[in-house]
Amino acid sequence: MNKRIVLLVIIIVIGGVVVAFSLFNNNQEKELTSNNQTITNENTDTNISNEGARIKLSFNDNEVYVRLNNSKASNDLLSMLPLTLEFEDFNDTEKIAYLPRSLTTEDAPSGYTPKACDFSYYAPWGNLSIFYKDFRYSDSLVKLGEFESGIENLQNIGDSFSITIERVE
Repeated sequence: MNKRIVLLVIIIVIGGVVVAFSLFNNNQEKELTSNNQTITNENTDTNISNEGARIKLSFNDNEVYVRLNNSKASNDLLSMLPLTLEFEDFNDTEKIAYLPRSLTTEDAPSGYTPKACDFSYYAPWGNLSIFYKDFRYSDSLVKLGEFESGIENLQNIGDSFSITIERVE
């Protein structure tokens, strides 16, 4: 009987150490992430209405425009602008780039089926997605807006490239 109690105490102590280490490690990662952010706009209020807001993507002597929807995720993205991000081709379907921090997905649908010209956010990876081809339904994909024109200028770029994203009025 005493061996069982000793064994139970050891398991509880080890479990407590694992939980404590996990919490400590999680806090360290949050600190590291917040110290590496390059956000220039401190406005993170995602409840502000930005109905019909537009952003400009500048790359390789091109400018293309996206009309954002009025979601909390789109508003959160606007609070981070201007940004310069490194995009790369993914799956011969989209161009992706990783944001310096996650966007809110509060009130977002659980996913959607993207179409060519969609500008989206994939929450699990924390990346923006520019779809130049239709794709299948994807969980945790949040539509941010649609390209007004110029998607063909992005489609044919094979290597990684920089895009500067800024809000336009």
